[in-house]
Amino acid sequence: MLKRTKILTIALVVILVLSQSLIFADDLEPVVTITGEGVETELSLTLDELKAMPSETQIYEEYIYNSKGGQKSVMVKGVSLVYVLQEAGVVEGEAEVIFTASDNWPIDPHLLTDVMDEELQYVLAYEVDGEPINEDENPDNDEITVYRKVKEEGEFGTVYKMIVEINVSGPVEEEITEEDESIEEEVVLVEFTDITEEFAYAEEAIGALANKGIVNGIGNDKYAPEKSFTRAEFAKIMVLSLGFEPAEYQGGFTDISAEDWEANYVQAAVDAGIFEGYPDGTFGPDNVISRQEIAAVAGRGAVTAEVVSQAKLDKFVMEKSAYLDKDSVPEWAANEVAWIEAQGIFEDFAVENFEPTVDVDRAQAAVVVYKTLLQE
Repeated sequence: MLKRTKILTIALVVILVLSQSLIFADDLEPVVTITGEGVETELSLTLDELKAMPSETQIYEEYIYNSKGGQKSVMVKGVSLVYVLQEAGVVEGEAEVIFTASDNWPIDPHLLTDVMDEELQYVLAYEVDGEPINEDENPDNDEITVYRKVKEEGEFGTVYKMIVEINVSGPVEEEITEEDESIEEEVVLVEFTDITEEFAYAEEAIGALANKGIVNGIGNDKYAPEKSFTRAEFAKIMVLSLGFEPAEYQGGFTDISAEDWEANYVQAAVDAGIFEGYPDGTFGPDNVISRQEIAAVAGRGAVTAEVVSQAKLDKFVMEKSAYLDKDSVPEWAANEVAWIEAQGIFEDFAVENFEPTVDVDRAQAAVVVYKTLLQE
């Protein structure tokens, strides 16, 4: 009987050791890799390695972020990204940091100077509100989410989910030439007296476009932000914002003649591939432009201006949209609407719903062009 008990005890110990070995083997899977020309040593870090980093590098704080549903906050636990990059031997300078998500969700590059800014406090988070992170609904793999502090009030895009690689580019040395030295010229700023509190969100955009001669007022120092904006007017400001010259009208639309003021701007917009007419051969120059139309045109303009590549824009899909009415966005505008949503371009006037067929006013048109093409 004693011998049999010993055998059972040994068997249980073996099973326990094997089970623990399997657990430890799972923990050896890296959750994130730090790589790129901008670091001296590539690091592949497991969740246990992140948790074992010095206590002074561990962060347990409230992070506030903005979403389509409003401002939210969570308690985040993780490791300082600054510390991890320093461990990898980051070469500081004018470089970019690229986050890669496991689902290939496109994420715009970050400046290394921002990432290394202690006030922004980028964190490799492994717990949120006391729970392990599980964004892909697969409990068998560990995940991290990168959070950073909000830089500007109302800012979107401060949470980056399912990050598996962080790539630091090599430092870029700027070549200074004589042409870089410029003399500041006195600029007379255009100011409008009818930008009320209702349209305060558009004041910066309207002023910037007016000072560049892209939009005009209606006289008497008024802009009329509430008035609707037509397809012809939007074609004009897109052409001017992209730096294109008006083109000789080729007579491609039955409702535009060469003598019409918009003819050459429409031609330039069509030549650039950012505007299209209707199947019946008309352009609809006097039609008020809708949200879905302005999003499609602005997205095409962003590709033309190389703000975003077509391949990257095409990765943005409405399935991941936070808009409650995302299913009402037509397929021909879906990628552009999803991209524009991710950039926060419509955030001041399209919050819970996108409302794709709603008319666009002069304030909204200025904001869309400014945020898409001109805002630094």
